[in-house]
Amino acid sequence: MSLKRRRTFNVKIDDDLDNRNIIDGQYLAKLINVKTDKQHILIPRKVGAILIGRSSSCDIKINGSDVSSKHCRLNVSSNDDGLCLYITDMSTNGTLLNEEIIGKFSSTLVKDGDTISFAKMGGTYLVKYFRDENQVRNGAVKRFGDDYVLGAHLGSGHYAVVKEARDRHNGATVAVKIFHPNRSSGNNDSDSKFQQEINLLLSINHPNIIKFISHYVEPINRSSSTTYLVLEKVNNGELFQRIINKQKLRQDETKAIFKQILSGLEYLHSNNIIHRDIKPENILLDVRRRSSPDEVQTGPWDEDELDLKVKIADFGLAKFIGELKFTNTLCGTPAYVAPEILSNQRSYSTKVDLWSSGVLLYVCLCGFPPFSDELAPPGMKEQILQAKYAFYSPYWDDISDSALHLIASLLVVDAEERLDVIQTMNHFWFGEEDNVEQNNTNNTIDEGIQRIHVRADSQPMSLSEKYMSDIKWEEQNKS
Repeated sequence: MSLKRRRTFNVKIDDDLDNRNIIDGQYLAKLINVKTDKQHILIPRKVGAILIGRSSSCDIKINGSDVSSKHCRLNVSSNDDGLCLYITDMSTNGTLLNEEIIGKFSSTLVKDGDTISFAKMGGTYLVKYFRDENQVRNGAVKRFGDDYVLGAHLGSGHYAVVKEARDRHNGATVAVKIFHPNRSSGNNDSDSKFQQEINLLLSINHPNIIKFISHYVEPINRSSSTTYLVLEKVNNGELFQRIINKQKLRQDETKAIFKQILSGLEYLHSNNIIHRDIKPENILLDVRRRSSPDEVQTGPWDEDELDLKVKIADFGLAKFIGELKFTNTLCGTPAYVAPEILSNQRSYSTKVDLWSSGVLLYVCLCGFPPFSDELAPPGMKEQILQAKYAFYSPYWDDISDSALHLIASLLVVDAEERLDVIQTMNHFWFGEEDNVEQNNTNNTIDEGIQRIHVRADSQPMSLSEKYMSDIKWEEQNKS
């Protein structure tokens, strides 16, 4: 029989951290319990493993009925950025990092500002690394967690998650896009170009474009890093949801929104920036509500709305995640993508944004996209490559001919013949009176574009119907 001496760490449970100076070099980080009446945990600055769980044999004991006896392990290790923590999930009910389950026996780096949850009952803790005083005096690069505290999950995509965050210095609420880890280039020229592109995005200042506030690139290990992009937070949702809720938008409402979109695009294009992903999900709305019926509205908004500002979001993403990955992502949902992108042309111009704007205008006015698999044959990709679409009755019966003319001038396969942003802004549709919806009696409009009845075997699916169908599909696949 042999007796094993369990190694001990100078791990402290402390409920009075704020009243003492703990940045003395002895501790690497603290785990701050998000419940203010609960205790916090100090992690020592010492390389090794720290066991966390319900068992009294663990270095850190966590209570909770669904906490495993040995729930997870923290390893104090080192990388190019100094000492850091890696967490390994060992539990039955899950260890969560930033609200996502790590996975049993999987390990991941813990970064400043991350949250760790021990199942549901073991509590949630915010990770705060202590800075070495010499680093602070020497002006070491700040980490994201030094300036912001992560909050609620706002959304996720193929290449990033979006979360709410709070500025530690002024309490302002922002949105932060956290890109999935990228392999570091190791190339000074590439890194310099990346920094130039970041600086360009941070210099953008336009009322119809989401403001970029700051960015952080933090190493995960010797070969990978994560980018944090801090953005202005808009609180009233997406144009996508507005269309879902209303089925389609009024013509005067669409015109007022579209003018703002074009103003933002004109600014981007004048700075040689191509958006490449114009679609309702990337048009955010900042709505001010009326406090009384006596307040005069600034535009043709809904009865309870005083003002509506459009904010273009998610532009220039190829700068962050690489051209190939970005193009593949777009081609996965190509309803708004210009034909020159789908045909894999090596170079394309700002005109790709005008094609997408034409699709967006079509969707706003009738509630469904001009290109879709429901309208096959041919398939959606071929519909786009051939600009094969139509204005179906009865959906377009009350929309003015000039609106149809503008759409037809944007959905042109040859980019050279397609309107640019200035030409679009000067189109005669914007000069029409908005007080009367035009009831068209003509069967055709300019250049032979026809208003036709939808075929019995090809019924368009509205954005709302597609949205509900996608939700139902996701729920069925979860079960």
